[in-house]
This record gives sequence, C-alpha cells and structure tokens, in this order.
Amino acid sequence: MSWISLLITFAMVHIAALVAPGPDFALMLRASVSGGRKYAYALAMGLSTAIMLHTVTVTFAADLLQQYLPGLMLVLPWIAAIWLGYLGIGCLRAQVGATTTEPVVTDRTKLKNGWWTGFATNALNPKAYVYFFSVIAGMLPHDSPLAFKVALVGLFFLLALAWFGFLGWALNIGKFRQQLQQNQWLILKFSGVILLVFSLLLLLQGYQRLMV
Repeated sequence: MSWISLLITFAMVHIAALVAPGPDFALMLRASVSGGRKYAYALAMGLSTAIMLHTVTVTFAADLLQQYLPGLMLVLPWIAAIWLGYLGIGCLRAQVGATTTEPVVTDRTKLKNGWWTGFATNALNPKAYVYFFSVIAGMLPHDSPLAFKVALVGLFFLLALAWFGFLGWALNIGKFRQQLQQNQWLILKFSGVILLVFSLLLLLQGYQRLMV
C-alpha cells in the first residue's frame, strides 16, 4: 500500500468516526442553536484543535512503541479492529431518541470563549485517546516518514474542522437542521458499515503481521 493510499484509508476511517452522531455532534447542535453561528465556529475550532493534539500525541507515541516494544505492535491491529468493530456495531444498533430533536440550552452557551469549551470537552475525553491510539498505532507502519506523520496530523485536523465548521453553519439553518436530525439513523448506519469494513481490514492486517 502506497503512502497516499494509506492516507486515504486513514481519512475514510476518520470521516466515518466524525459523522457518527455522538457527544461532539450534540455539543455542536446545542452551540449552534443557543449560542449562534460565531460561537459554533469557535467551538468547532476548539474540537478540531483537541483532535490535532490527540493525533500528534498518539502518532509520535506510536513511533516510540514501535521502537521499544515491537511485540506490542503485533497486537495493536487486533485491538484497533475490536475497537472499530465495537463502534460500528454501536452505530448499527443505536436508536435515535426523541431527545435529539430539540436542542437543549446549557451553561456552555454562556461562555464567552467557545474555543475553550470545545477544546476542553474533547481533550479531556479518555475515549478519544482510546480511539486515536488504537487506530493510529494499529495502522501506522514502522517506517512511516516524518512527512507522512505531519500530513496525517494535518489531515485529521482539517477533516475535523471541515465537518464541525459545516455543522456550525448548517445547524443554524432551521430546515436543514430538521432534515439532519430526521436522518440521523441513516448517518448512523453508514458510519457503522464503514467502521465494520475497516475493522475486518485491520483483522487481516493483524494476521499478516503475525505471519511475517
């Protein structure tokens, strides 16, 4: 697999994880409606910056693990496969409840700095580290050049910023917000299928590493 192909693979996994409705989506929904578009943009930047922090931390930590604990790297693709499979099954089994149809005003909307709200929410989320560590460390080759790692960090940041920024814009449009909420089940099913496909690919990659 070429470096470009691997980067595209990372991008597809990350996009599937981003678009699956979750805490970040709920936060953007509340911020967009009760805090306004500018506040939502600031929140999107904070969420994306935290994702960049996760990516930088895990990318270079994975490099150290590959250097000093090479045996662990044989196991990580299996861990990543299990984690992505868990997320995928969760998306397929999730039920869209009535509580998501109307935004809830919270104290977060009163903060002057939306960036800190988004950054702290994502940076302090332990599940985010599990996701990034399992996926990046599980899929990142040992011989990855520095340029590829920098490109990966930039890619994850830009994809997150594009998605959350789009939500900040679109969720301020009443009709679009209603349509997006009504079709959350379709988004969940799409994300679930994509995550399960890559879970299977990681299982294959783990098997190939054991056979080397």
